[in-house]
Amino acid sequence: MFMMASFFGCRIYLIGLTILLFTGCYAVDPPACLMRAGDWEEVVESYDASPHAMELYNHMDVVLETWDSSATQFTWSGPANVLEQRWSQWNGNVLLVGYEDRCQWMRDLGSNLGLTIRTPGITKIALHGQGRLDATFLDTNLAVAIDAYAFAGYIDLHCELDSLTVRLHSGACIAQAEGVVGTIALFASGLSGIDAGQVQAKRAFINQSAHPLTRFLASEYAYIELNSHSDVAGILPMPSEYQVIRHGSGQLIWED
Repeated sequence: MFMMASFFGCRIYLIGLTILLFTGCYAVDPPACLMRAGDWEEVVESYDASPHAMELYNHMDVVLETWDSSATQFTWSGPANVLEQRWSQWNGNVLLVGYEDRCQWMRDLGSNLGLTIRTPGITKIALHGQGRLDATFLDTNLAVAIDAYAFAGYIDLHCELDSLTVRLHSGACIAQAEGVVGTIALFASGLSGIDAGQVQAKRAFINQSAHPLTRFLASEYAYIELNSHSDVAGILPMPSEYQVIRHGSGQLIWED
């Protein structure tokens, strides 16, 4: 009798679990459970002001575009219930953007939020969490700095700038860039790597503290600091002058 009761109890438990797995919570504000992501939606938000800097949090695929307007426009896309958790907050002239992942066990973990940002002349971007950043900067008077903090994902940059700084602080991020700049400064650590071999720079300042290879191209001057076992690859032709500081076993190599 006891075994039969246990058998039926297990069947009821499995049936209930199956129902939960296939239906989940449909409420916008559910408890921690297998939340249903919701139907795909698009939401447009606008701000009269434009930030000088931006911090991006959590798992988002972001496209950043500059435009002539003095305003800032967000176009969000993603599952409705996840979009409900988006947030933005001003801290002086810095705009913080992300979403609150209130349901850690959402059944469709591939439901990323998409965000297209249109804003004039932003100079600093900080990335936290994971995702992707595709950004275009076309202002030869502008100096842009991008920092990724323990970030997992991809960064793709297209630029015509006075200077570009990319710093990958630990994490597992792959960054690549192309375009024309006066000065480029690159720092990578942990499992992150930077390929700036398609950026035509006059001057390059490289700090290699990561496992993957770092690539650069410079015509006039390059400063390379090797702090790990991995190499830095310069794209030929060599700059007119370069300096190498070695604290690790990595080498400066040259590639066609």
